[in-house]
Amino acid sequence: MIAYFQSVLITAGIFAILVQGLNLHRGFTGLLNFGHVAFFAVGAYTMGVLTTQFDVPLLPSFLAAMVAATLLGVIVALPAIRLRADYLAIVTITIGEIFRLILKSGPVVTEYTRGPRGIRGYSTEFYFFRENIGLGFLDPQQYLLLVVWTTVVLVGILLYVLLQSPWGRVLKGIREDEDAVRALGKNVTAYKIQSFALGAAIAGLAGVFFAMDIGSLAPDTYLPIITFQAWTIMLLGGMGTHLGPVVGSIIFWSIFNATLFIPGVSGAEAAYLRQIGIGALIMLIIIVRPQGILGNREEMVLDR
Repeated sequence: MIAYFQSVLITAGIFAILVQGLNLHRGFTGLLNFGHVAFFAVGAYTMGVLTTQFDVPLLPSFLAAMVAATLLGVIVALPAIRLRADYLAIVTITIGEIFRLILKSGPVVTEYTRGPRGIRGYSTEFYFFRENIGLGFLDPQQYLLLVVWTTVVLVGILLYVLLQSPWGRVLKGIREDEDAVRALGKNVTAYKIQSFALGAAIAGLAGVFFAMDIGSLAPDTYLPIITFQAWTIMLLGGMGTHLGPVVGSIIFWSIFNATLFIPGVSGAEAAYLRQIGIGALIMLIIIVRPQGILGNREEMVLDR
């Protein structure tokens, strides 16, 4: 039972990191991103391909995963960032699906990603590394739990510092009224691209930890539902808040996994109940408390 709860906390921590990136996009900059799973996947696959196909050490692979996610974020942002919110949402969700299909059956790419067969065997060095830093007394699951939640804290501190800086205040100004910010002489497009790139890098890092947790990489793991789960967590915790992604992720995954303990419900039925529960939770949040648990209703306007 302890191992099960540790597993839930690992997943909650990974999604807390993922949602911190999404929260930077939507909560602090006002960008409607529905393709966040693409950055999640590119981080995981960059690490997996480099470690298994090119024998790159794990730590450089981690950094490369974040760089790759950042570059994808810039590539997506350059043409899409000038679009209105609804069109930006359409473009980003399309990018997410295109990237998944390329991983699955794209020419040349599948030579490295192994298409539907996926990638395995990349996590050995990650768990072996705990011996080198004096954490050999922890089992692999405990070690991953420690690393993930340490990263949650470090990413949270980084974002807090950045968003309290003049750079962060410009992002919040763009969220509220980008025309006013532009009138003050700020390059709104450049700030949006920077926000998009940083949020993508954070998502790429989350993708690496997700790959470590599940132990294999397969294209069909990275479906749009991951983005919708991230949105649910952000709405639940509160957009534009620093602790919202953490609180929302813990509550969401606690509810999500509670379906396993419903008497008389099979695994397949529990899977359907989970999806129904996600939809019901989104509707409940928007109706009862649209600003989320920690959000400020006066500051955040969902129908902007």
